[in-house]
Amino acid sequence: MFLQNANQNVNSSGGIVGNASEITNVAWTSINNLLTGIVAKLPYILAGVLVLFVFYGLAKLIKSLFWLATKHTRVDQRLRILFSRVINVFVMIMGIFTAMTVVIDSFRFGDLIAGLGFTSFVIGFATKDILNNLLSGVLILWQQPFRIGDQIFIGSNQGKVEYIGVRATSLRKDDGELVLIPNGDMYTQALTIRGAGAKRRMNLKFSIGYDADIVEAKTIIHKSLRGIDKIVNDPEEKVVVTDLTTDGVNIAIYYWINTNENKPMDVFDEAATAVKNSLMANGIEIFPPGSLIVQRPSEEIKAELEGNGKRG
Repeated sequence: MFLQNANQNVNSSGGIVGNASEITNVAWTSINNLLTGIVAKLPYILAGVLVLFVFYGLAKLIKSLFWLATKHTRVDQRLRILFSRVINVFVMIMGIFTAMTVVIDSFRFGDLIAGLGFTSFVIGFATKDILNNLLSGVLILWQQPFRIGDQIFIGSNQGKVEYIGVRATSLRKDDGELVLIPNGDMYTQALTIRGAGAKRRMNLKFSIGYDADIVEAKTIIHKSLRGIDKIVNDPEEKVVVTDLTTDGVNIAIYYWINTNENKPMDVFDEAATAVKNSLMANGIEIFPPGSLIVQRPSEEIKAELEGNGKRG
């Protein structure tokens, strides 16, 4: 029995040693095949690396030529940076695909493009708003319909342009708040651009009664506006009658300010206060547009009404 157990142990040990040897042989064979494959592919790998270096140099050359060609043009600096980066990335991607076709025999660039068709559609649909803002920003920087410092009115927002980016435009409102508007909205919606440069036109509208002297009212308004040093003299302010309605005589005041020196809200407050106080001090009442004006009876009508009342 002892001899039988000993023989079984020897046989078991021999089986383990045989399995270990077989595993070792398989591992070495795999490593040898891998090294053999790498050595066999080494010329192709070196050729692929060489292709990458060639495309890298080509990308740098094209980028330098682009900067040189656009140096004396009116193309915005941010557009030049964006286009140069796009050119660099595009050339390098082409270089990577070309290197892969050299290293990998089964790789075909056309098959990759065909496989990316549906994926590109899904990505494009998911990022359509981003792409819309990006392309709109490129067109705005290219065409330059407005510049930094201009006053922009878009929808319910208005303010001074502080920054024009590729994705969005920043407007600084009169109250100091910063509004970030996507370039897709800036390019598709109607814009009102005022005060390109330092000067901006402001307006003040109100109504006066039909019993007021319009010429006298205009003279008073001109005098009150010229007493405000924050309003520029060139161009001169304008006071015009815009309409005759049931609300009264509609008057519009147009004046200009230097936005580099004064805030529009502060100047408007000072101008509106001065005009209102001057007109009221001279017995001319003003009413906001759309208000209901109650016509007061004249002294003759009052006397007649009082007389009829006494006789009654």
